[in-house]
Amino acid sequence: MQQSFKLAAAAALCATAFAAHADMTMDANLELDTTYQNKVEDASNARDSDLNMGGRVEFNVGGKATNGDAFVQARASLLIKKDGDTATDDMWVQFGNAAGDVKMGRFEAMDLFPLGKDTLVENSGYGGYRANRLRGRFGKDTVHIAPGFNAGPARIEVGLVYSKEAGEARGVRPAVSFGSGPVTVRVGVESVKVVGGTESTNGAGVSLGYALSSDSSMNVNFAKMEDDKSVGLNGTFGPAGFGLILDKGANGAKNNTFYAAYSLPLFGVKGATITPALSFAKGGSGTKGQTAARVRINYAF
Repeated sequence: MQQSFKLAAAAALCATAFAAHADMTMDANLELDTTYQNKVEDASNARDSDLNMGGRVEFNVGGKATNGDAFVQARASLLIKKDGDTATDDMWVQFGNAAGDVKMGRFEAMDLFPLGKDTLVENSGYGGYRANRLRGRFGKDTVHIAPGFNAGPARIEVGLVYSKEAGEARGVRPAVSFGSGPVTVRVGVESVKVVGGTESTNGAGVSLGYALSSDSSMNVNFAKMEDDKSVGLNGTFGPAGFGLILDKGANGAKNNTFYAAYSLPLFGVKGATITPALSFAKGGSGTKGQTAARVRINYAF
């Protein structure tokens, strides 16, 4: 815990220094999860019933400075977890102008399989493919750089991932998003090579999003890499959300997942919500269904 305070103090000092040179944002929030999972006796996906509590406090610092249409912006997110560990969620810098930019560090690239309100998403053991092997938030042994180019309603992003550590993934991930009115289309591919392996594998993803209103939307997703295929449908309607994912792979591997959540104000306090969530997953033949429930409390300081 002492290490947590040292990291938080260092982040605060960096934020103070940064404030003298750019417009700075600074915020924090708490997320606390109480989760129950059912017991499964079948050997293929056996597990005990469990009730546990996890969570974290997230401290965010960000800023942006401009010179004409040129800009430099950065963001850092420190996580202090319930078990006493600390971690970094985001830590990136982005610079460029209206025509193009470069982002580098620890971040997530374009989402080609958005899940919507994913407070709790069960998995029966086989997780399918979500076009995210090279999406991001890599550790210190991996370099992640993403040049981006803007052309009217379209944005092109080319993710470049490199590592020399055995077992880590590296490769290239180009993706394009196009928005027109309430419709957003995202298409991308990724060529992945695992360090120590001999061949690269190629995957692709496409997502169609439709904004029903300022706080309601629906997504239809599809992703494929070799024999692994995933189809997703989800919707968010204000405080409520649901989703369905169908995964299929080689040798009869499959996973069907349903999830839903609904956020409620907590005693009418600004920035505080409580979100009950439920998820059910069923694998292929010989597997039993898995059910989990969660209550999440969020409070933005």
